[in-house]
Amino acid sequence: MIESIEKYKKLLNEATNNNGDWKSPYENLMRELYKLPVIFFALSRDNYDETNKKSTPLISTKDFNGTPALYVFSDVDLASKWMIGYRHTTDDLKYGLIGAINKEPHDFLYVFQMARALGAQKIMLDEGGDWVGIDINYFMEVNSISTKQVSMLLTEEQAKEVIADNKPPTARFFPISLIPLK
Repeated sequence: MIESIEKYKKLLNEATNNNGDWKSPYENLMRELYKLPVIFFALSRDNYDETNKKSTPLISTKDFNGTPALYVFSDVDLASKWMIGYRHTTDDLKYGLIGAINKEPHDFLYVFQMARALGAQKIMLDEGGDWVGIDINYFMEVNSISTKQVSMLLTEEQAKEVIADNKPPTARFFPISLIPLK
């Protein structure tokens, strides 16, 4: 577990339970999440490419009374346990439908922007452990992430098509490689 994330989750739970100042630990949790060098994302079963072992980030409506949420994990072990517990794995059980994105050089910024553009309203952080539901708009505000534009990763081929057609690219997630289960 990431100590700074767990610390702010604990402070947030204590403040909430005691009707205290929950805003500071909530904002600090969002900042610490965005500072991580790598974040793990649950990936879509529907968009799974078996040949390349890739998929796109999952936006699900199973929690928050049907509100669309991006499923994010701060810790690979917790993510792996969640994948196994929900059978969110490849059929051969070799891979969880989970991917990792490093902040540098790829920057997971685009995942949050794209998720918001595609209708996600929440971030489900660390489900399967001490989870926290985070408002995606507030997360972006606290971390100074633009909501006016979306950083979109394009392959060289996609960029050529955009230039040739003189049309904006289609909003979609970039496929992410699956991580083998431990």
